[in-house]
Amino acid sequence: MNLKRLPLLKFALKYGLILAAIPTIYNIVLVIMGLHLDYNYYGEGLGESYTKARTYLLPLLLFIAIYRYKKISAPPLKLKTTLKLGLWIVLISAFVVIAYNFIFRIFIEPEFGTKFYEINRAQIYNILLEGHQEIGRDYTDADMDGHIATNGSLWNMVFAHVTLNFIFTLFFSLVFGLIFRTRKRRKAVS
Repeated sequence: MNLKRLPLLKFALKYGLILAAIPTIYNIVLVIMGLHLDYNYYGEGLGESYTKARTYLLPLLLFIAIYRYKKISAPPLKLKTTLKLGLWIVLISAFVVIAYNFIFRIFIEPEFGTKFYEINRAQIYNILLEGHQEIGRDYTDADMDGHIATNGSLWNMVFAHVTLNFIFTLFFSLVFGLIFRTRKRRKAVS
């Protein structure tokens, strides 16, 4: 085993599990409380606060992980290393979140997508209707059925989670890698 990779994987494991723990614990609490079918815990209200917190969590954890890795690594931090670290973190996090969602949607609540959209159909329809009126297009029941078929799918959730986290991780890892690399050069010039 390559000894240079071991610390990188340890860091990725630690921060990837932290990144995965937040949505997993949030969803487990909702299931225990019986609120997992309530749209307000995913959309507006508490769900909106959770979404904002989750949005800031990824860049914050990446920043902390890259900063701490820079502090303990002997060679200078390379941009390639920051990208690898970020991608390992998101890969580990995605694996845990997707595993939880597979378990949840296959064993705990197999009809989650169908039940969720049946219970919250009117509320989701009104939100989508407002959005379509802003762009000048009518929103029909057929559009709503298509939305349910697409967004209620487990595979759509998996694809969206992996793709979005991958793109954001690449971006933030690149930015933080450039920041830490620039700071080192400034110190060397001084």
